[in-house]
Amino acid sequence: MTHLAFLFVIAMCASATLSVAAQQECGPELPPCDEPHGEPGCLQPGCCEIVCETDPFCCEVSWDETCVEQAAKLCGDIACPNLGECLAVHDTPGCLDEACCELVRLHDPFCGYGTWDSICVAEAAGWCGATLECPIEPPLDAIPEGEPCLDRINDGCSQNAIEAVSSILHCGDKIYGKTTTTVPRDVDWYRLPSTTDGIWTATLSTEFPARLLLVTGDCEGPIRTVDEHHVDPCTSDDWSFVLPEGEWYLVVEAGVSDRPLRSGLPCDEIDPKNPPGDDDEPLPREYGLHYLLQVDCNAVDCEADLNGDGTIDGQDLGLLFVAWGVCPDACPADLDGNAVVDGQDLGLLFVAWGSCP
Repeated sequence: MTHLAFLFVIAMCASATLSVAAQQECGPELPPCDEPHGEPGCLQPGCCEIVCETDPFCCEVSWDETCVEQAAKLCGDIACPNLGECLAVHDTPGCLDEACCELVRLHDPFCGYGTWDSICVAEAAGWCGATLECPIEPPLDAIPEGEPCLDRINDGCSQNAIEAVSSILHCGDKIYGKTTTTVPRDVDWYRLPSTTDGIWTATLSTEFPARLLLVTGDCEGPIRTVDEHHVDPCTSDDWSFVLPEGEWYLVVEAGVSDRPLRSGLPCDEIDPKNPPGDDDEPLPREYGLHYLLQVDCNAVDCEADLNGDGTIDGQDLGLLFVAWGVCPDACPADLDGNAVVDGQDLGLLFVAWGSCP
């Protein structure tokens, strides 16, 4: 039976059983909706049911070229589920676990229209099945960021900044802030005071996928990101680093390792210039918007005196290079305590160079 002949016959019959048939013929055992195939139905249930309500042939006979054309017209950006495991890299968008696929692509749209790359896999591993809601209770001594999510008054040197403004962080400060992906997306810049001898430790607790950027330079240029540190939602993590003299900023933004997030965290405040209508649905959001950032300055003591002779010199430098790399157990040359002897420890050693106080 041809597609047109079937449509004529089905038009003469009752369609009460259509939704049941569509549900039975839609699901992950079938090919994707954008590929013609001999079986009825297709992989994405949301798209499949929309098409079959319009064209029953697609769920009762076969998913032919006409069904593919209908899917392209009717389904919009329905992309989940799709072929490929969520924890494996593949060349198509989306993955088979519908809930995980939707969560990832909500925050990282590339995963829904590009390829399911290693970043999408890392996002799926860190987010899917984890806690989504974890409101942060700020301590009494926390300093409010003071930036409504509809304004851009703490965006530092970013392109969306109204002017180059950044809050100043002092040792021991705790900042209770909010970051969103509302266009233009919000990034929060904090300027570190003149560097002192020792190590900085930034502690970030976050309700959303966040990352800290360590940025140096002047807004007039050049300015560059030196390093970054990713913190999963509903977790808290420490990041230690040594800074030479210069202009330094800590930047908080929604993001993962190597990719900022540009959707999924809409502002939760009403825009007085453009209030929502009575029938407007709120934008979807799975995570909270708040974070707590604390910075501490720790003076360097004589931990860098690795041979215990009261002086930090070339002998200690040699011992540090001997221990270079991952520490299988606690090692004296791991001065910042991150279980790796690397450039951060080398910097701490040079900061402490000379006689021990």
